[in-house]
Order: sequence, then C-alpha cells, then structure tokens
Amino acid sequence: MNDWNEDPWDTPRASDASDSDGMVPDLRKYSREILIGLAIVAAAFIAWAGYQVTSLAGDLRVDETPTLPADNAVTEVEVVFPEGFTVTQIAARLERDAPGFTTVGVDAAFASGELAAPFRPSGVTSYEGLLFPALYRVASYEDEVDVLARMIEEMRTRALANDIEAAAQRLGRTPYEIITIASLIEKEVKIAEERALVSRVIHNRLELDMELQIDAALYYGAAEGVDFATLKQADSPYNLYRVKGLPPTPIANPGEAALIAAMNPADDPADDDERCTARTKKEKQQPCRLLFYVLSDAEGRHAFSTTYRLHEKNVEAARIAGILP
Repeated sequence: MNDWNEDPWDTPRASDASDSDGMVPDLRKYSREILIGLAIVAAAFIAWAGYQVTSLAGDLRVDETPTLPADNAVTEVEVVFPEGFTVTQIAARLERDAPGFTTVGVDAAFASGELAAPFRPSGVTSYEGLLFPALYRVASYEDEVDVLARMIEEMRTRALANDIEAAAQRLGRTPYEIITIASLIEKEVKIAEERALVSRVIHNRLELDMELQIDAALYYGAAEGVDFATLKQADSPYNLYRVKGLPPTPIANPGEAALIAAMNPADDPADDDERCTARTKKEKQQPCRLLFYVLSDAEGRHAFSTTYRLHEKNVEAARIAGILP
C-alpha cells in the first residue's frame, strides 16, 4: 500500500527547500519582500501625517496670535454729560471720552442743518438747553450728528413726557421759555427741595416785569476769570440785572428735575407763614409772594423772602455768617 498524501494533486518536489508537505506555500522566501513593502508604506504614512500635523500647528499658531480689532469692528464707550453742562462743555466731554470725536466735529454738526431743534423759536440758532444730559453709550460707527441727535431727541421725549406744552400754556409761557427757566434753576440750585421755590420766584418776577437778577446768567459765555462786579455792569443780554425778562437762550442743559420744577413752581406762602406775617402794614397791601432769595449757608441753601426789606435782612445775615463778602 502506498503512503497517504493529503493532496494527491500537489505532491512535494525534490527541488522544494522547505519541509512543507505541499498543503501551504513556504512564506519564508517572501518575508523580506513583505517587510520592505510594509516599511515603505509606513514611511510614506508617517511623512504624510507629519506634514498634516505641521500644517495644522501652523494654522493654530496663526489663529492664536492676538490681533487688533478690524477697522469695521463695533466698539462702544460710555460718556457721562452732567446736568447743567453747556453745549461747549458737552463738546469737550465728547472729545475727551469718545475716540474719534472732536469739538470741531460738534460745531460742524450744529452748523450742518441736519439736527432738529424742537421747541426752539424761529430766529434762534443756539442748541443750548436742547440736549438732555445723561449717560450715553457711544458706538464707533456713530458720528457727532448721531450722538447729538440722540441727546436732542431725549430732551424732547422727557419734556413731552412731563407735559411741557400743557404746563407752558398754564403758566403763560412757551415750551422754550420753560426750558430756559429750567436752565436757570439748574445752575442756581444745589438743594433739591429748593428747585420749585426758585421756580416760583422766577415766575413771580416775570409776571411783575422785574429783573430776574440771577447771578448764574452773568457767567454764561463770559471769559474765564472775569469778576462778578465787572459782569454785573456788562452790556449783555445775559446780564439779568440790567435786562428784564428771560435771557435769549437757556444758559445750560437742564436735567429732568429742573424741567419739572420749571413746569411746577411751588405755591406762594400762606398768609400765616412767617415770610408773610413779617411784612409791615404797608407791605401787606400787596399779595404775599416769593420774590427774593439769597445764599444762607455754605451748602448752598437759600433764604427766601417776600419783600425787599426782608431780603436785605437775609443778605445782612449772610454777610455776618461769612457766606457773602
């Protein structure tokens, strides 16, 4: 009997260098070629992967490098305009706190004719008193016209919200005159509860055709450092010691509290009020009305009176206290 082969069709040959029985090929002679091929593939992959990593790292380095905002990037700054600021002070504050804005730009905006001027009568060109003082956020895409237009609109909105037109009609004034009175109150009064009292004095003196004699108006537009005595003798429409009635424009941009006071003056004192009972018999022939006030302490409070005689007493008391020279 012949020896058994698993595969009669693939018998071992004498030339076979392996001990294979013919069931599978001998892989040993291919191992070098296989290893060389794998090495080539691995090297190519590593080279490709290294290139990709290097490229990605370069992109990351570019992305991580700090850059300045693009020219068209929107930035905002906060600018505070205090109550009682004049137009000139508003322009200076805008230039100081908002990059790119200038006082020259503000002047040009006012002269451009692009800005509305609510309540302003014909013939008046000043924007004094028409800008509402507050905190505003100013964006980099805005210019002077944009910011001033917002301030004007805010003043219009606040005035109308407080019924300035009805108040003006009730008091026999125009809305612009109410704003002018508010500016006088803003510059004269430091104590909140005195705003309505000063408003009453102003309205009473206007009704009686008396000079308002308001010191704050003297300084409006005056050169810095000019003394009070000189200003009091100046021939100026803002010298309310020499000119009757209101100044031709507001002297500042009033806040809402001053606007409300201008629209709602305090009542005159009752007949049993000390400011009324202290009058002489002759003085009592006239209605008891608040007509005068003068500084009474270092904090800015005022003493109010109903006659010039009583006012002179308050002035003397202020001088004795060192409040007045």
